[in-house]
Amino acid sequence: MKKYIITLVVAATAVIHAQAADLATQLLGYWTLDAAQTKKVAEKANREIDGLQLMFMEKKMVYEFQKDQMIIHVASPDKVPAMPYTVKAVDEKTKSLTLDLGGEKEMKIRLDKGKMAHNDPDDGWMVFNPMSKEDFAIFAKAAENAGGKVTPEPESGEKDPAAGKLEDLSKEAIPDKPAAGKINGEDFIVEKATFSDGELTLWQSGAEPNKDDRKFSIFGFKDKVDSKKFSMKPGQDATGLSTVLRYRKEGEDFAVPTTYSNGYSMKLEFGTAKDGKIPGKIHLRLPDEERSFVIGTFEAEIK
Repeated sequence: MKKYIITLVVAATAVIHAQAADLATQLLGYWTLDAAQTKKVAEKANREIDGLQLMFMEKKMVYEFQKDQMIIHVASPDKVPAMPYTVKAVDEKTKSLTLDLGGEKEMKIRLDKGKMAHNDPDDGWMVFNPMSKEDFAIFAKAAENAGGKVTPEPESGEKDPAAGKLEDLSKEAIPDKPAAGKINGEDFIVEKATFSDGELTLWQSGAEPNKDDRKFSIFGFKDKVDSKKFSMKPGQDATGLSTVLRYRKEGEDFAVPTTYSNGYSMKLEFGTAKDGKIPGKIHLRLPDEERSFVIGTFEAEIK
């Protein structure tokens, strides 16, 4: 198990932003296993893989790289010590790193299209996605609420998970998985997306339609959005695009909208419209108390 964990931690550090030049520097941060993609890679190679173990790793473990050491954060009371490492070699041309773990243990990592491809002699190829500080904070909070804790524990003095400062998302990779997130601290899944009159809306139906429906909306698009990209950075002045968060608060008869003209953080990319639909990717984070967010891919019906 120890060897297996070491292998996964090394692999998890390899996801990078395609535009960055210093691969070693970009190891720093949080990383999480992409279980679905890893399973697809294994099936394509006719390699058996433990689905339950992948699920546990994806849901219960987060891998962090600090300078010269790895930390495995586990949502359980078990302690996993930090593991020292050094970067043995960097090949910018092939976007690869060789990491020296000591004791003649080393791993080579290849980077491709914003993801990491790592081939371990025993465990085969595995795929990892980047994880933001805010998502890690939510992971830590969920572990605490479930009666566990993240180990090693975060440094003292850090704010509660949802209270973190919004980050600039413009250079963050958006994962290729269906858009989901949280609204007011509760899980949110995009069941429907529409684009109408310059407004993109991501919906999740409630028990009582219209009363309990939960939505993220972005409005203010003035021209065609095909193949266009939009962003909003924390502290940036209003750009003409506003975001609406809508959900039914306790004690209210209907879902109540809250509008943000700035103060939020967003990265939004549209594809090419076809057959009355337009695909896209989004990473949106709002400054509400619970730090509501949505991240992933969608296909909006054009009305």
